[in-house]
Amino acid sequence: MMPATESQHEVHRTGHRVADLVVGFSAIFISLCSLALAIHHGRTMERLVEANSRPFIQFDTSNGQLRPDGEVARELSATISNPGAGAARIEEFEISVDRRAFSAWPEALQQLKEDAAAEHVITADSRLGHFSYATVAPSYLRSSGEQVIFRWNRDDSNGALWDYVDAARQAKRIVLKVCYCSIFDQCWVASTASFRPALVKRCS
Repeated sequence: MMPATESQHEVHRTGHRVADLVVGFSAIFISLCSLALAIHHGRTMERLVEANSRPFIQFDTSNGQLRPDGEVARELSATISNPGAGAARIEEFEISVDRRAFSAWPEALQQLKEDAAAEHVITADSRLGHFSYATVAPSYLRSSGEQVIFRWNRDDSNGALWDYVDAARQAKRIVLKVCYCSIFDQCWVASTASFRPALVKRCS
């Protein structure tokens, strides 16, 4: 009895060397195209995931608040919001007055008070009056989150200084800036001087 031998599959050849080479190179080309498409699809999906997790921080400032009775309260306020798709990790916050940087509102207001006194808008003993502010950094701001970070009411004792600061705000002498990151550690700098945040390597 003869033992059964395993048959081996042989590549079908056309008998023409050029045709065989064309078929072989075509198969390699199709494989490379499939690999390139798979890589491109993977990168596209990665960008889609990042886009669906990307925060977008913006500021809003105002010099009046509408009360329920219809009266407008004279109040300077600043709000930070995140209309983006993902949560924002806010690393740094800065207030600039004529390009002089401050990390908190009291110092920035004190500088504006000194500027107003130097310009003879107010006297050196003028009062700031009541104001409130919130800690901006470090903190997390969820998607669609919003936070009022500054409020300052105008009254008879601080009217001239309040008007001076409001004019400085409208003239963009006061710039609010934050550096924030996404959950993928992509970071941006947003400010009231520009609508579009600037991409940075990291928050220093």
